[in-house]
Amino acid sequence: MNLVNRLKDTYTDITIDSLNPLMCSCLTMNRIDLPHLAWCLDKILDGNRDNIIKVDAETAKYAKESLDRMLSIT
Repeated sequence: MNLVNRLKDTYTDITIDSLNPLMCSCLTMNRIDLPHLAWCLDKILDGNRDNIIKVDAETAKYAKESLDRMLSIT
């Protein structure tokens, strides 16, 4: 919801609505920061696979395409 609200504030000339307006904002997402990301990646490199999220091939394909587009932005 935070992203949707930021988009609404930024792009006031268009209508932006949440796909699920009844959803409460995720407090956990607000806690994601670089130190925690580095910690998770270090755990993966050490062989700890506890926090791996698995999705079907189609979802993985579109997620990777999205990440590739985001990472290519300069």
